[in-house]
Amino acid sequence: MDNSRSHQRIVYYPCCANDVDFPIKLMGVENTKYIFCDIRSHRDWHKAKNSAATVKFLRMDAWVAIDKLPEIDILFYRRDGMSEGGSGVEVLGDEYLQRLLKKFPISGGKIITDGSNAFGCRLDYLKMGLVDCSGFKISFSPNQDLIKHDLMTFEIHK
Repeated sequence: MDNSRSHQRIVYYPCCANDVDFPIKLMGVENTKYIFCDIRSHRDWHKAKNSAATVKFLRMDAWVAIDKLPEIDILFYRRDGMSEGGSGVEVLGDEYLQRLLKKFPISGGKIITDGSNAFGCRLDYLKMGLVDCSGFKISFSPNQDLIKHDLMTFEIHK
């Protein structure tokens, strides 16, 4: 593994809209780089740029952004929808995850989410560990310390 990467985790947040301050406060700034993505820039993006966090903004479609990403450690995804004002992207669906998980290290990573755009039984399948994409198995983490923020944590492993 590249030693320069070993001490900085990369958090990717697709379809973030103006929700940039919360993940930075939640996960901190030390040894963490945030990559926020949305189809258009939002008024609150300047807050993250002016914070102590290392941030990068990708003003593009979440599908296109996958190809622009470095290796990532955490997918952070919440408060998105399919109706007007939402992205319409099923980030937790097989098609998106199959492409995105190729950006995770062999050692795996995490998904932190509120379950947005997980339709039908998808969220249940994720919780039961029945989702396998791009050679990675996704399982419900035994450590659910973010539940007080209405977030779930999933482990990604080979």
